[in-house]
Amino acid sequence: MSAGSFIAPPVSYHTDAGAPEVGFSEAMLWAGDLVVESAPVRMSTVLGSCVSVCLFDPVRKFGGMNHYLVPRGGNTAIHGEWSNAQLIERMRQLGSTLGNLRSKVFGGGSPLKLVNESYAVGPENVLVARRILGAHGIPIVAERVGHGAGIRLFFENWTGVVWLKAHAESK
Repeated sequence: MSAGSFIAPPVSYHTDAGAPEVGFSEAMLWAGDLVVESAPVRMSTVLGSCVSVCLFDPVRKFGGMNHYLVPRGGNTAIHGEWSNAQLIERMRQLGSTLGNLRSKVFGGGSPLKLVNESYAVGPENVLVARRILGAHGIPIVAERVGHGAGIRLFFENWTGVVWLKAHAESK
């Protein structure tokens, strides 16, 4: 995807020709946020080294998303291990079964071009997502990780559709 390409999210969603529009709310997620809703919500965020996992239940037609900053180390949503476990648990609390869940993983880049990439947290954030999703048997059906620039993400929790816009890499 080139830095300038972007498919704008729709203003409304039609299930098929002539069907009524789906009204939805919007939620902007910052580092440490986690949203799971059974009602339609278009979630958005901006990621660099942080990671967002989008979970979708295609049977029940709802989903959730997180945005975490570091892979581990605490019991808040900025910590990937805790945030991913809570995302899965909240989906289950709203009626999803693990066998129905599908995931998409985004972020984990190195937009700051560190001199010593061994200090970069992005790759470890991605590994935490993959490990926890794998341990729960949740397939990753799409991902865009390890980029060299930030990305803007939109997730429709009622369709599972994600739109991305890659920001230009710094030189």
